[in-house]
Amino acid sequence: MKQKVLITGGTGFVGNHLTELLLKSTELEIHATSFGSQISQVNLPASQVHQIDLTDFLATKQLLTQLQPDQIYHLAAITTASNSFAHASKILLNNVELQLNFFQVLTELKSQARILVVGSADEYGLSQPGELPITEEHPLRPINPYAVSKIAQDMLAYAYGQAQKLDVIRARPFNHIGPGQVGDFAVSAFAKQIALIEVGKQNELLVGNLKAKRDFSNVEDVVKAYQLLMSKGEPGQVYNIGSGQSVSMEWILSELIALAKVKIEVREDPARLRPSDTPEMVADISKITELGFKIQVPLKQSLARVLDYWRKQV
Repeated sequence: MKQKVLITGGTGFVGNHLTELLLKSTELEIHATSFGSQISQVNLPASQVHQIDLTDFLATKQLLTQLQPDQIYHLAAITTASNSFAHASKILLNNVELQLNFFQVLTELKSQARILVVGSADEYGLSQPGELPITEEHPLRPINPYAVSKIAQDMLAYAYGQAQKLDVIRARPFNHIGPGQVGDFAVSAFAKQIALIEVGKQNELLVGNLKAKRDFSNVEDVVKAYQLLMSKGEPGQVYNIGSGQSVSMEWILSELIALAKVKIEVREDPARLRPSDTPEMVADISKITELGFKIQVPLKQSLARVLDYWRKQV
């Protein structure tokens, strides 16, 4: 009998790539949740894509009772850090409420499912000199409401896992990029603007802080890490996912501009500067590496794929 898998947020950027990966297995029956206008690009039957607001307790209970999944990849959340102060109440209330509903229902059902909860490297926030690379024991110093909401989700997952004996593993992915990511994220925003400039729809490329350094991975490697944790992760533990190396946004931009078909003029846009920003983030990935994880897609190749994706969209 096939294992039944539920991916919450399964029609989002990462969810689409995760669904595509898991569909390669003939031993899994994949279900995905969708919310709002998200449309899945993967080949799932309509009966296996569930339109649901996970902040609705009764709807969440009905879905989980109906499916009784064996594996749950819990990705669902409002995922934005750049403008989260402008939408702080919505982000906090949504992300905390859906997490409470989700784990309360699983507790009531006495679920035996293995659950992977996806957090964020934004939970770590600011780092002090000598604290890099960031291990899973790094202090949590959030600098925006989105990061606070992800800490709340993370800690609720831990609490329910420990107190209610649910089989919960937690992941904290660092920055990940790839085709399909919306233009609100820096790398995708750069690539989209270059594509628009190439076809004459934009004159210059607007940027924010280019000095910040981040740890980037391809989304395909990240979802493989999720699959690995579902198989080999230890319940109650949290795992960083990243490349283990950081690069500046200035380097990212220069690599994308080198791929452009026309001359690119760059201008700093004050509106793209965050109220606070972490100078550098880089993951210590030794914990997940011990399980067999390794990066397979080079960063330059990832950047080329993102730019090619946006060329097809504009």
